[in-house]
Amino acid sequence: MAISPILIKESKFYVQGILLNYFDATEEELNMFEEKINNENVENWTCGFEDELLPLFEEIRNKLNKNK
Repeated sequence: MAISPILIKESKFYVQGILLNYFDATEEELNMFEEKINNENVENWTCGFEDELLPLFEEIRNKLNKNK
């Protein structure tokens, strides 16, 4: 059973808000994070934040910081 597009959109909104407000995400980090999730599976926006999404964000952040 597929996840509702409305639920995906709401989850994406909340995930991005958390990353901006609590982790001071940059636009570049958010763009790469969004691209990665959308390329893998859009339904991943509804995954557990601490278990799956935050480690992915931290991986992207670390990769970007190494390139600076």
